[in-house]
Amino acid sequence: CFPSLIYFIRLVSIHLGDLMESVLISVVNFGYVVLVCSVIASFYLSIKKCFWKGKHKVALFFMSLLFNPFAIMAYALIVAELIFETQVQRYYVLVLHKEPPIVPVAFVTGFSFVIAFLLLSMLSVWILGKWLRVKKYSPLLFLYIMTGAIYIMEEMRSTGMGDFYNNPFIRYIIEFSGTCVIIVAMWCFYHLDVKPFATLAQLDIKVKWKTFILPPMVFIFFYGIIGTIMEEYDRDEKLILSMYSFSSMIVFLFIWAFNVIVRNISATNEAVMAKDEAIQAKEEVKTLSVEVMEALAHTIDAKDEYTRGHSVRVAKYSRMLAERLGLSAEECENVYYMALLHDIGKIGVPNEIINSPTKLTEEEYDVIKTHPGTGFGILSEIKSRPDLSIGAHWHHERYDGKGYPDGKAGEEIPYYARIIAVADSYDAMTSNRSYRNYLSQDTVRSELEKNSGTQFDPKVAQCMIAIINDDKKYELHE
Repeated sequence: CFPSLIYFIRLVSIHLGDLMESVLISVVNFGYVVLVCSVIASFYLSIKKCFWKGKHKVALFFMSLLFNPFAIMAYALIVAELIFETQVQRYYVLVLHKEPPIVPVAFVTGFSFVIAFLLLSMLSVWILGKWLRVKKYSPLLFLYIMTGAIYIMEEMRSTGMGDFYNNPFIRYIIEFSGTCVIIVAMWCFYHLDVKPFATLAQLDIKVKWKTFILPPMVFIFFYGIIGTIMEEYDRDEKLILSMYSFSSMIVFLFIWAFNVIVRNISATNEAVMAKDEAIQAKEEVKTLSVEVMEALAHTIDAKDEYTRGHSVRVAKYSRMLAERLGLSAEECENVYYMALLHDIGKIGVPNEIINSPTKLTEEEYDVIKTHPGTGFGILSEIKSRPDLSIGAHWHHERYDGKGYPDGKAGEEIPYYARIIAVADSYDAMTSNRSYRNYLSQDTVRSELEKNSGTQFDPKVAQCMIAIINDDKKYELHE
């Protein structure tokens, strides 16, 4: 912008005189110094807003002063011009004793500038990244490389504006338009890339960062080297203007493309986080549901002082059977929940009948036989899990059809209910009752074998016998 102002002042200074021209140019140069300071300040504010959350603002400002992209470009130019360009010229003059040709010198200058800029950018990003404690360095490196790409785009515009633009107003229009393009590019770059990248630098998700870094790096290599040669050797203004127009389109394409990529990555990350939160919430609800069911089962079992823990044990035995029978993990969990609440109907049976120390009368047994129907009525009200009522309703059905409440037989009895029936009987035989102690393991095995095919599903009964055979020390009854 400032070279454009100086050029414009020179156009109007014809009518103002040399003194006024000097004054105005001095003012412009002072403004240029202010601009350089504001560039450093803007980099400081960007880093502070986007990445930094600590203290020591003075230290951050000096870090910004030393490591901002424009300072890195200055260091790279010093390396390229004072070291490599000078050495190449010295080699031609002192060793080869001839005038150094323009193209090799320009190529070495451009190539060394690009390499120095990239290396110094990586070093600066590593230092800043360590100090700022970002999780990924690549977003910061992308900012440096894209700033270099915009700088080279500006160089494409500012070189070669010579004899082709004989009309000063045409040249001024081109200069002014180019300045506007640069301003728009910087605005888009900051709002579309810098802000999203600040968030992206803190994410844990895996991203192939070469997607972001390689394209602008190739751009810098191509235009940094070719642009330097064109500036020194081929001053074809039409070609330079074409290169500038093309490079502007490429830079805007980078900005737009990376903004789209970053938004997609951010959206994916938000979706993953939402999914994780949903899974966590689902697990919490599931845990709460299980705890509520277990608490309810303990409440039911507490009615009978001799069968406390009965429902939880039956649920564990049922899950063991389901696993042995090859059911899926989800089905095993379902069997567990059904078995937990299989005796919920006993909540409607009077305590004196449940805790009767003597054999039940026929009338009392009829009351006991109502608990499957009561349990079904209670659990069927849970509309989200209608399957919970299966175990409560039919766990007293017999395989030969002589059970209750419906007299179902064989395959008519739901599979889950047949599993729970075996687990329920096993716990009844292996627990102390008011009228007897728990039965021996051999007796339990014998009862299961004797009632296989009559009271119990043969397949489920054989599976329970296999579990008993594995339980050498008879630990299950505990």
